Amino acid sequence: MAGFQQVRVGKEIEFVGDAATRQNMTGYWNPNKIMREWNFKELTLDETNQYTVYIDTTSAVALGNSGLTLTTAATDTKTCSYAFGGIKVLAANNPVVEFCFQLDVITTVAINAVLTDAVTEASGVLPFLISGTTVADTATNGVGFCRDTEQTTDRWYMVNTKAGAQAGTIVAAGLDPFAAATNIRLRIELLSTEVAKFYVNGVHVGSKSASTTAATPLVPYVGIRNNSAAAHVMTLRYVRLWEDA
Repeated sequence: MAGFQQVRVGKEIEFVGDAATRQNMTGYWNPNKIMREWNFKELTLDETNQYTVYIDTTSAVALGNSGLTLTTAATDTKTCSYAFGGIKVLAANNPVVEFCFQLDVITTVAINAVLTDAVTEASGVLPFLISGTTVADTATNGVGFCRDTEQTTDRWYMVNTKAGAQAGTIVAAGLDPFAAATNIRLRIELLSTEVAKFYVNGVHVGSKSASTTAATPLVPYVGIRNNSAAAHVMTLRYVRLWEDA
C-alpha cells in the first residue's frame, strides 16, 4: 500500500494466542522517543556513571529483590536520595519521567519525585519541602511531586520552581490514592512550552504553565526525609524516562 499508515491506540495493545508466546513484531522497530528505564536488576549500583546518591549520616541505599531501597536514619530531618545519572534532560525535548515506589510508613516523612537541576542536596534538605501551605525549594529550576507531613493537608502537591520562584498546587481530594506498602506511580510530562502535566496512577491530576526554565538541564530525582525519630523506607520499583529522539 502506497504512503504511510498510522495506528493510534487509546488504551493498550494486548498480544493473545500464538502472538503471546512467540516473536510478535517484524520490520525495524524505530521509535520517535528515546527511552531509559532503571529497574535495579543489576548486581551492583554504579554510583559513578549511573546514579548519584546522597546518604545523610546513617541513612542507607541497597539493592533488593523488589527494587532499590532508600532508608533514612532514625533521626529527625535526615534524608536519603537518588538522582539518575548525569543524564540531564531539557524541556525542549519534551521529557516524561515516571516513578513507581512505595513506603513502609507514610506518616512523619517528606517525599520528592521530581525533575531538578541539582543531583544532590545538603543534609536535611530535599529540592522541595512544605510547611503548612508554604512551599520551600533549594532547586533553582525543577518540577514534580512533593508530599510532606509537615504540610497542612495530607495530599500530594504539584510543585515547581522557575529561576528560584517556587509554587505548589495541592492535588484534588480523591485523585491521589496513597497508602503504606502499596505501589504508586507518579508521572511528570514537561513540554517544550514549559507546561508541566502531572499524573497519579495514570490519572491526569493537573497542569502548570511556565513551570521551569526550558533551557536548564534537569535530572530525575527521588528522595525522602525523616520527620521523626523513626526510620522510613522507600522501595523504588522503577524510574522511566522518555524524551524526543
